This record gives sequence, C-alpha cells and structure tokens, in this order.
Amino acid sequence: MLKSTSRSTTRRRWGQNFLVNAGACDAMVDAFRPSAEDRVIEIGPGDGALTRRLIGRVGRLRAVEVDPALAGRLERDLDLAGGGAAAIVRGDILDLDLSALLDEVGSAPGSPARVIGNLPYNIATAVLLRLLLESHRLRDLLVMVQKEVAERIVAAPRCKAYGSLSVLCQTAAHIDSVLRLGPGSFRPRPRVDSEVIHLRLQRPPPIDGPGRHALASLLRIAFAHRRKTIQNNLAASLGHNNAGRLLREAGLSPGMRPEEIAVQQFVTLSRLRSERGAGI
Repeated sequence: MLKSTSRSTTRRRWGQNFLVNAGACDAMVDAFRPSAEDRVIEIGPGDGALTRRLIGRVGRLRAVEVDPALAGRLERDLDLAGGGAAAIVRGDILDLDLSALLDEVGSAPGSPARVIGNLPYNIATAVLLRLLLESHRLRDLLVMVQKEVAERIVAAPRCKAYGSLSVLCQTAAHIDSVLRLGPGSFRPRPRVDSEVIHLRLQRPPPIDGPGRHALASLLRIAFAHRRKTIQNNLAASLGHNNAGRLLREAGLSPGMRPEEIAVQQFVTLSRLRSERGAGI
C-alpha cells in the first residue's frame, strides 16, 4: 500500500510502501480539488499525509485503514476518535460493506461520494473492480496504482495490456493520468513505477447496476483464456453452437480473440447475452 511517511513500520503482508514525496501528496490533492460539499472515502490513509490535507476542506471524510496500529495512531494524532465529519474506518476495503460505507459518508443521488487513495499493489485491480460496480453512487476516483495497472486501465484493443479492467474502466469513466512516480518517492523502494490516475465517472451511468454485474461476469469468461477464440471461451458455458449464434447476432466473428473486441462490442454482447437468458 502506498503510504505517507517512513515513520510507520512497514507491514509486508499489506504491501505497504510509504510515500515520502510531499510534493506528490500536494499534486494529488490539487488534482482532486476538494470542496466543502464533497463526501469522500480515502483508501489507505497510513500516517495521514492525504488525510491531513483533506480534513477541513471536505464536508465528510471516511478513511479506510487495514492496519490497526496505523488506524489507532492516526485517530489519536488527528483527534478523530469521536467520529463526526472525519473518521477512521478500520478494515479491508474488500471486506467492508461498501454500500453501508457509502451510506455513512453521505452518498446520495444528488451528492455522490468521491474516492481518493493509495491502493495496495496486490489488490488494486480488485479494489477498482469493486468500486466500479458501485459507480452509480460515486462521482470520481483519484488513486495511486502500479504503473502496469494504469497501463491496463487505458489500454486499447489489440494491445497486450487490454483486458477486463480496460473494458470496465473505459465503460464507466473518462480517464486521465495525473502523475507518475519512480521508486525513489517511496520507502522502502518498490521495484516498479507508480501512477496516479483520475477516473471521472460518466453521468448518467451508461450501464445500470444489473448491466454492470452482467458485463463483469461476461468479461471474466471472455478473458479466462486469452489465446482461445471468443467462441471457445464462451462455449464452455453456452455450448459451441449457442456461443456462435450469440456472437454473430452481436456482429462479431466467432474466430476473434477477446483482446480484439472493442469496449462497446463487449457492452453489446453482454446486453444480448442478458436478453437471451444465456445463463453463462
């Protein structure tokens, strides 16, 4: 997890690499443009480098920290034990009830929540996918990830990095790169570069809730075996003939490989699959 300072003890099991570049923290907050109306979830506050810059500038803040020691110290340092406008939430973002957390931070149709944070390298993709399934309740995500993950998010069809994450992110959001950092900005030094990306979620969402889940389900199967054709991947659940008919109805060649299929073509294929009751 990309954290805020080397004062904290690194906990390898949580993938912590502490961000010691104060200028990068300033740049992240500047790009985020916090305001008094914002309802914000921060992921991985660590020692609070971003948290300190957000308190007093946003209307409501919930900072989710998996490390109990870091959570307790930050709560004491910032005098957040009583909750209120800003509070620390102890737990793993993948295990928490995300809907309840959004309720707590004050997400509403007219005031969707915002997300900022430094995502653990080892679960960054899973965190993003989970957040995107709640995209109707979110305004934007500004997150630090491994550069390789950022490349997957923006990858185009026929690129090696193109996959499920590319399709789900590009379906839901407009994506900008904000900042790139080398290993020297962290302690201990990671072996990879990092990148801050800003995902501004589309309004209204182009796909409804059931549609997002259906698309995610389809993509898991479509990219399960990248070297196989899309028909062969789908045939494992649909049967060869049914898969072929569905693909032709979507205007796709059964011989295409999943990385050749454009984002909107996957959306069309997912919609048809749901309408036909394909049962994948």
